[in-house]
Amino acid sequence: MAESFAQIEARQAEARLAFGRMLRLWRERNGWTQYTVADWGKESGFSAISYGNLSAIEQGKACELRRPAFFQLAEVNRRIAEEDWSRLKTQALKDKLNGATAIVDDDGTLWGPIELWSCYVGLRPVPTAFQPKPRPEAPPVALQEARALSQTWRELVSSAVDERDLDAFEAVQEIARQAPLPLRKQLRTVLTSFGDYEPEQLKELWDGEWLPERWIHAWLETLPPAAGAAEPAGGSPEAAKPRSRSSKGTGSRSKAKPTAASES
Repeated sequence: MAESFAQIEARQAEARLAFGRMLRLWRERNGWTQYTVADWGKESGFSAISYGNLSAIEQGKACELRRPAFFQLAEVNRRIAEEDWSRLKTQALKDKLNGATAIVDDDGTLWGPIELWSCYVGLRPVPTAFQPKPRPEAPPVALQEARALSQTWRELVSSAVDERDLDAFEAVQEIARQAPLPLRKQLRTVLTSFGDYEPEQLKELWDGEWLPERWIHAWLETLPPAAGAAEPAGGSPEAAKPRSRSSKGTGSRSKAKPTAASES
């Protein structure tokens, strides 16, 4: 029986999500931020995918990718495989690229634009090395610990907002865009101090790490360094580890307090 248009659309949407997860895992394993590839292209003089486009692909929001995107990704992959670091001058960038891993098939074949496109449209599976592992069971969290985690994430965002004099409402909205649509409303509620995550809700937000923490750090990676700071805000992911009994207060409400109308 032939597939319906709706079935084809659903299959392609799943393929795009899988492709995006592969790129995010590839980037994270190489220790890169979403800016690394764009910075590399700019310094070495080749056409590289922009950080905004890369972010959209990773989240499965890129819709129909244009042909240049696959050639841009393939060029990065080729340079990694051939250890082509020509025209690189910035030592920090050299350090980030040193030891980078290319995307290859299970038999070791380097992926070029054809393989990348085929994976994106669902004609080729993600290589085994880049397939997500089954989601681990979330650690048990008591009510007090859930509140402490919520407070920790609020403080992380509030600190970045204060250091950069950002608009807190816009900051919360940008962080929420990192999350799947069904999870955005509760994330905004937590980050604006109008509520805390419940233990039952947190069970669905564990993927080997807390997803709200991941979304916040993905947002932090897009920010310029704070004035007078040597490193981007957020620093190590250790900054947002659970602090079950040490957090106090309810977070700043003055910086981010959207009305109920903004929750859509």
